[in-house]
Amino acid sequence: MFNFEEYMFFNPSPNFRELMLLQLISQNEHISQEMLSKSVGIAPSMVNRYLKDFEDKDYILKIGENRRNMNYKMTEEGKKRLQFLTVSFINEVSKIYSETKNSFKKVLDKIENMGYKNILLYGAGVVGGIVLKVLTGENINVIGFIDDSISKQGDKLHGISIYSPEEVKDLKYDMIIIASFRHSERIFENAKKHKIKNIYIFNIDETGNVSLEKGE
Repeated sequence: MFNFEEYMFFNPSPNFRELMLLQLISQNEHISQEMLSKSVGIAPSMVNRYLKDFEDKDYILKIGENRRNMNYKMTEEGKKRLQFLTVSFINEVSKIYSETKNSFKKVLDKIENMGYKNILLYGAGVVGGIVLKVLTGENINVIGFIDDSISKQGDKLHGISIYSPEEVKDLKYDMIIIASFRHSERIFENAKKHKIKNIYIFNIDETGNVSLEKGE
């Protein structure tokens, strides 16, 4: 099942809330309306409306005399509805992934055209994690992260080692990509101080497509 707390940018549409509620009920038929409300991020009154709708559509059976001892048993119709919503969700996620790959197409094409095989990502943060997934999804070898934060150095992000700028001279790499948008200039200046070579910086155009420019 999906952990929806990992997804920050999905629009909380009625279908999405319905999927979340049915999934939670399928995992725990003893779950309270209060917990459903907190997990989905909607008011208890709205949860109650959804549950009534589920009951009317024969998705769930309410078992119990009051809210304190109420259980929600998923019916066969409810299981079918959950399966349908899950498949629809996966379909939309796959479209988003395809669009993300398309927005990084120039980056991937440039790396391929230059024949670079071993990549370092400068910035072991959220953007670095996203770039790692995009690159490794295209079988591009990311050999490590670089980060200026002492607290991160020597640690790992998604199983990939994080190095200090001073350690770069001992690594065999083809290119370094600054995996940050907000702090790219500061990171680039710090990289130059450490005499790190072959650095590339992200550039985003007005359509949202990402390209790579060599740092000068």
